[in-house]
Amino acid sequence: MTDRGRLPGRPSWTGRLRPPKDIAVLIIATLVGLALVVWGWLMQGEEYTPGLLLQFGSSLVLIVPLIVLGRVFERRMQRTQDALSSDLADIQAQMRATRARLDTLGETSRDGLLDRHRRRELLLREAEREPTAERLASLLHEAAGLQAVDDGGVRTRLPGSDLWLRLDLRRTGAAQNQAQPGRSADATLHLTLEDRGGAAVSETAWARDERASAAARRLTARRASAVPGTVSAGTAAAALRDIDGLLRPLVATLRTAIAARTGQEQQDLGRLIELPNEQWAISADGLWCRQRYFHIRTEQLLDARQDWRRYALAKPWVDREHFLDAYRTAHALLSGSVSASR
Repeated sequence: MTDRGRLPGRPSWTGRLRPPKDIAVLIIATLVGLALVVWGWLMQGEEYTPGLLLQFGSSLVLIVPLIVLGRVFERRMQRTQDALSSDLADIQAQMRATRARLDTLGETSRDGLLDRHRRRELLLREAEREPTAERLASLLHEAAGLQAVDDGGVRTRLPGSDLWLRLDLRRTGAAQNQAQPGRSADATLHLTLEDRGGAAVSETAWARDERASAAARRLTARRASAVPGTVSAGTAAAALRDIDGLLRPLVATLRTAIAARTGQEQQDLGRLIELPNEQWAISADGLWCRQRYFHIRTEQLLDARQDWRRYALAKPWVDREHFLDAYRTAHALLSGSVSASR
């Protein structure tokens, strides 16, 4: 604690007077009062004495307790002020010490954060230019470490199809490399084809040194053998032939997820799963509008008693087609996730 004896004391009431003007006014007022008392006594004689004594007594009864109380309050305020001044000095000393430590650590921390941001941005740009299994796996685990994506990973819809391609985070962590025996489990990225509700219809392990087209051909073959002759089989095969064109939206989803979690986006989107269109995002936390704050939580989305479709479509800024597609997908996907968790 700071030495209180060194703190300046509060001046007394006499010390706060500004001599000689204040003292002169006090003396003159006192003399005038005494003169008026003597004048009244000379005019009335002994009859003036009882009234004078009554006034003096009343004044003593009123003034003396007020003076005593004032002195008590003044001493307590002085002690409180000393204590506060001492505590404030201690706080200021601690703040200076903390500031010094922060200055020492801040440069290293800022450099570390900036370096990590630069490396992450470089990885995103490289993945956008050439999405390889190694880059996508690194980005997926980076986003998972930030809790920016769902535990199952992220997905995107195949154009013109009723199927989705997912970077499967759960299976990536424990991939069984049947296509490439002898490889370690962390050397692959798992790709899954699934329906709107998230049920897998085809899957494969994509080795990090393997071309994406090879993994896409395995997905197509397993998809065709699993459910042959479906309406979307041809369109899915055509979409998977342009596998890089499918992987780049997944990179964009990971970029958005990381930016939203690190504060670079205008709002946090929760643990992101899919960006069905430019206006909406589907996460484990529900359905989010990307253009303004509007969030339908998962429990609200799945509550049959609440008609959120009508409520949202009444908004003038909502694109009807985009919302209905995103709502339908979110409802199917999140209801499946809730059922699986139970």
